[in-house]
Amino acid sequence: MMNQTAKRFEGLLARYFETLLEDSPAFSTICAGLRDGEGKLGRLTLEFHRKRERERQCALRALEDVSPRELTNEQHIDRLALRSLLLKECEDYARGRHTLEPGAPDHLLNILLHELQRGDDEPARAARNLRSLLKEAPDFLAGAAAVVRSPERVWLRVMEQTVAGGMALLDGVRKFLQAAGPQPGDEESGCAAGRALQQYESRVRRRPLAPAGSFALGTAAMQRRVRDELGLDYTLGQVESLALAEVQRIGRLLAAACKPFGRGQSADRIIAGAREQWRPGKPLLELYREETRRIADGFRQARAVSFPRGETLLVKPVPEFLRAVIPTAAYLSPPAFAKAQRGVFWVNDPGAAGQGTADRLHEEQQHFGLPLTCAHEGYPGHHLQFVTANHHPRRWRRLFAHAVFYEGWTLWCEQMLLDLGIDRSPWLPVQQLYDALWRCHRILVDLRLQTGRYSYAQAVGHLQRELGFTRARAEADVNWYTAQPAVPMSYWLGRLENERLRVRLVRGRGWSLRRFNDWLLGFGTVPQAWIEKYGLD
Repeated sequence: MMNQTAKRFEGLLARYFETLLEDSPAFSTICAGLRDGEGKLGRLTLEFHRKRERERQCALRALEDVSPRELTNEQHIDRLALRSLLLKECEDYARGRHTLEPGAPDHLLNILLHELQRGDDEPARAARNLRSLLKEAPDFLAGAAAVVRSPERVWLRVMEQTVAGGMALLDGVRKFLQAAGPQPGDEESGCAAGRALQQYESRVRRRPLAPAGSFALGTAAMQRRVRDELGLDYTLGQVESLALAEVQRIGRLLAAACKPFGRGQSADRIIAGAREQWRPGKPLLELYREETRRIADGFRQARAVSFPRGETLLVKPVPEFLRAVIPTAAYLSPPAFAKAQRGVFWVNDPGAAGQGTADRLHEEQQHFGLPLTCAHEGYPGHHLQFVTANHHPRRWRRLFAHAVFYEGWTLWCEQMLLDLGIDRSPWLPVQQLYDALWRCHRILVDLRLQTGRYSYAQAVGHLQRELGFTRARAEADVNWYTAQPAVPMSYWLGRLENERLRVRLVRGRGWSLRRFNDWLLGFGTVPQAWIEKYGLD
C-alpha cells in the first residue's frame, strides 16, 4: 500500500501536469493528444509567463517537502525528471528568455502543421480546428509581440525565416480547407493570419536588439543541465576532454573506413559520389515502405529488441499541401495518451509532383542513405522508442522527454544496423562514422557556445573547418544550438551512455542484446544514469 508521502508526491505530479495541460493547449494537443486543447492557441502574454512561473515555484516548494526515503524507485525517476523540468524553465524565466525570443510564429505554425498532418486521415476534424486557430491567430500574435522587449539577434533572424516559410504553410492551409469543403470567411481568416505574422515581425524588429551572445546560458547553468537533464556527473571540462578524445577516435575509424574507396578519398567525397550514382529504381514511397519493413524484420530476426503490441507505423506520401514544408521525409510520433499508437512516416516523392526527369532525379537523390533514415526514424528508432514510452504505466512519465535518451537511442539503432549486418551497403560505415564525427563536434560547439567561449561566427566556422559544412548548413545547425542548450551534445553523449551500459550488462552480466534494449526502453524517455541507479536489482 502506498504511504502518505508517496501519495502526496503523486498528487504533486498530477496537479502540475493537469495545470500545464490546461494552460498550454498546443502542448495538450500535440504532445498529450487530448481533445480539450484542439483549435486553441492559448496565450503567450506576460501574465501567462508569470502564471507559469508561479506554478513552477509552487511545485518546487512542494517537491522540497517530499522525503526521498519514502518514494519507490519509479517515483524517484519522476522526482528527478520533474525537478529537472522545473529548474530548466525557472532558469529560462529568470534570465528573461521570454523577452528575448520571438517564438510565437513558430508556436502558431507548429500547431497548424500538426492539424494539416492530422487532416490526411480526419479532414473534417482538422478543418474545424484549423478554422478556429486561424481566427485566434491575430490576437495571439499581438499579445505575444508585446512580451519581446529586446530580441536576441540570432533568434530574430530565425523568426524572420520562420515567418517567410510560414506563408507557404498558410498557403497549404488554404488549399486544404478548399479541398475539405470551403466555407465563407476562410480566405479572410487566412489572409488575416498572414498579416498578423508580418505585423508581429515588424513590431519585434523595431525593438532594440539584445547584446550579442545573449542566447548563451552561462557556465553554471550549463553545468547544471549536464547534471540534471543529461544525468551525467561530468564537469564541463571533462565533457570537453571526452569530446576531443571522441573526435580523434572516430576520426581514425572514419579514415580506416574510407581506405577501401581509394587513396585520398575523403568521407564527404565518397558519400557524394555514392549519392550521385544512386538510382532508386522504383517510386520512393514504395522504396521507403520496403526498407522500413526489411529493417524491422531484420531487427526481429536478430532478436535485438521487442516490438510493442498494437503499434502501427504508416509510410505515407506527403500531401500536396505539405510539400513545401516537408522537403524529403519526416516522422510524426503518436501523442502520449492516444489510444491508437500510430506513427506516420511522411515521404515527399518528387515523382508524384510531376517533376521533370532531371529535377526529379536530383530530388530523389536527396533521399540517399534511407536505410539509416528508416532505422533512425522508424524501427527500432524514434517510432518504436516513443510508442514503448507511451505504454509506460506511470501516466506522467510519458510526458518527460530527455534528448540524451531519445537521440542517444536513435544513434544506437544506427550502430546496431551496422553491427548486426541488417544493411550491408558499402557506403554505410562511412556515412555512419561521418555522422558520428559530426555529433562529436556538436558537443564541443554546444559547450563552447553556451558558456560564451565561442561567438556565433566562431561556432559556424568550427563546423565549416572541421566537417566541411557549407556556410548555410553550418548556420542552420548553429541557429538550433543557440536555442537548445545541452541538446546538441545529448546525441553522442547518450550514444556513449548506451554503450557503457551495454558493456556492464551484456558483457558483464551476460544479458542478451534483446533483454538489454527492452530494459533500457522500459523506463520511458529519461536519462540512462537514472535508469541505471533506480532500474537495476
